[in-house]
Amino acid sequence: MTISQVKQTAKESLRGNWGIAIGIFVLAWLIETVASGVLSWIPFIGWIVLFLLTGPLYVGVSWVYLAISRREQPEVAYMFSGFKEFGRTFLAYLLISIFIFLWSLLLIVPGIIKTYSYSQTFFILRDNPNISALDAITESRHMMNGHKGRLFGLSLTFLLWYLIPIAVGIVGSVIVFGGMASVSYTSDPTELISALAAGATFGGFVLMLVAGLISLGISLYVYPYLITSVAVFYDDLYAASEGIYVEETVIVEEEVDPFAQTEQDPFANDTHPEGFGPETTKEPETPKDENEPK
Repeated sequence: MTISQVKQTAKESLRGNWGIAIGIFVLAWLIETVASGVLSWIPFIGWIVLFLLTGPLYVGVSWVYLAISRREQPEVAYMFSGFKEFGRTFLAYLLISIFIFLWSLLLIVPGIIKTYSYSQTFFILRDNPNISALDAITESRHMMNGHKGRLFGLSLTFLLWYLIPIAVGIVGSVIVFGGMASVSYTSDPTELISALAAGATFGGFVLMLVAGLISLGISLYVYPYLITSVAVFYDDLYAASEGIYVEETVIVEEEVDPFAQTEQDPFANDTHPEGFGPETTKEPETPKDENEPK
């Protein structure tokens, strides 16, 4: 499927399911925000608990969007299904995080490439209840061979939605730093330039807040659309790999038993090379009489 076909299929799957799709995103965001706000006050242990919470929750959310892409009707409680298989889901999230971190130590680009290599892991865990976390990562890596660029192109079409809030945030940041620098170099706080710098700093903070709100509003639409599209991409890729496997299996079976037709009629085909088949059916030649006139 082309990128446009994947997105169109995802949009059709979301038709009538936008409510639960956006609700799952908002609920997961609230849980993550509140949990990080509370647990961040607990040194070390709080971050471990937050990591234990994030992995299965993120996996469960991915499973919800996979179900939506398949025109199923998942309930909100399904987003917590990752906790029912905590061992596999958390280990997969942990290993992926470690692998991407280690690859990112080389350069940022290898880390991004590996992110796309491992992108199908959570979907594989859902479709294969008996597969281990490491095997799911390996299968995702094999499945994405030759397809990472296509998935990157798909995700890039969604990242373009954030160009406006990114631009607004950059402008706000520049104004804030410029205003703070002007205030710090002004000795007399009563001077006009100090008041203008303070106003510019406040305006920059407002722009940064607006950029954050715009990003959140865009995410309400883009995030469910993106993850559902990735789920459609996974099903399309899985179907293609299954087709290749079936075709290779048929070819192997034909190679294993090349003389299957000989059991019925070994000489049914009259196109055998010389020395086989048709030559055996020739009538024996009558010996010539030496006295016969030429």
